[in-house]
Amino acid sequence: MESANQARSSVTLVTEYFYPEEASTAQLLTSLATGLQNDFDVSVLTGRPNYHPGDETESVPVREHHDGVRIERLPATRLDKDTLAYRVVNWLTFTLLVFWRLVRTRGSDDVVLTLSNPPILPLAAWAAKRLRGFSYAYLIYDMYPDMPVGLGFLDEDSAVARMWERLIRLVYRDADRIVVLGGSMERRLTNKMENDPAFDPDKIEIIPNWEDGSFIKPIPKSENTFVQEQGLDDKFTLLYSGNIGRYHELSTAIKAIGLLEEWGRSDIELVIIGEGARKTEHQQHVEREQIQNVRFLPFQPMERLPETLTACDASLVGIVPEMEGICVSSKLYSALAAGRPILAVVGEGDEVARVVREHECGAYIPPGDAEQAAQTLASWADQPALAEDLGQRARSTFKANYTESHAVEAYAHLFDRMHSQTW
Repeated sequence: MESANQARSSVTLVTEYFYPEEASTAQLLTSLATGLQNDFDVSVLTGRPNYHPGDETESVPVREHHDGVRIERLPATRLDKDTLAYRVVNWLTFTLLVFWRLVRTRGSDDVVLTLSNPPILPLAAWAAKRLRGFSYAYLIYDMYPDMPVGLGFLDEDSAVARMWERLIRLVYRDADRIVVLGGSMERRLTNKMENDPAFDPDKIEIIPNWEDGSFIKPIPKSENTFVQEQGLDDKFTLLYSGNIGRYHELSTAIKAIGLLEEWGRSDIELVIIGEGARKTEHQQHVEREQIQNVRFLPFQPMERLPETLTACDASLVGIVPEMEGICVSSKLYSALAAGRPILAVVGEGDEVARVVREHECGAYIPPGDAEQAAQTLASWADQPALAEDLGQRARSTFKANYTESHAVEAYAHLFDRMHSQTW
């Protein structure tokens, strides 16, 4: 790489969550930072740990090194994240502190990677660049204000949405690179900015997220202790594991299980592991409709993920179609790594649908089409060899496209090109 032939170039990652947090964003950015540090002088601006108040994370130092990466933790507020007003205060204090540190410590030869979460964070990089002249890449995990508008939390024509849209367009125009997670996000951003002559669509780069393939790997159900503990070995099991949030689509799969029971198929079940805003709603539906083969389990310890994600015969990835192009479900990568067929209940142009179709590692189901979902599950249950072949294709797809090494290499080339433009 170009950076190997020069003095080590500096890269700063700006993320609210980082080591020792256990949230997926923290894990991804930690592995990216440590993977890049052999080629770059990597530093991180982050917040104080906020997922386990009161435990050992309270004593995490303000500055430390982790696997060669310099970490600075900013003293942003840590108010209750479940209260929107408090969460906004956390966003504001963190964003302002990031802006102050970028202006104080970063020069024109620095490269900064800033995330879309919290939603106002990229404004810190945009404003600081105006003063200091460094280059920044904007990594979009979720598009704003598109997400709250798509979920119905915010009126597209409201003053807040219009102002938010104007501000984020400044970030889009001024970013040296914009990283999106898939083609559906690239299309949405390109369409959004197509009439803006100040925006260059060529600066959009697709770099997918990834999973740790040595941690999550296929385990036969017959050798899976979680399967034995939960008695999951007698039926064909469709698994959903993760947050049960407002944009996660589980209704179609739940209704499909109800249809299968009406058809006399009691040999197929849906297991849902997780918590979230819509869990109670789904539980009430299952109870009201007297669906027997849907089981809800709480979140399991992280160290058991290799067992829980493979305690099934197929994986469910469900996202409401309103989120198409706004995000890419992180469950795609863990489902591929687990080596199980994927039932993709998402928008037709969603990245998950594309992967499943292109690599023939599962089935795309339009949200709401419970009958097609039921027929697909019955087909897989009746043809174990077909399901096994689809699962092997899923794992092969993962190894060819979505490992940590793929992502680190892509980001390294991105930062090399950005540095070459600053010199």
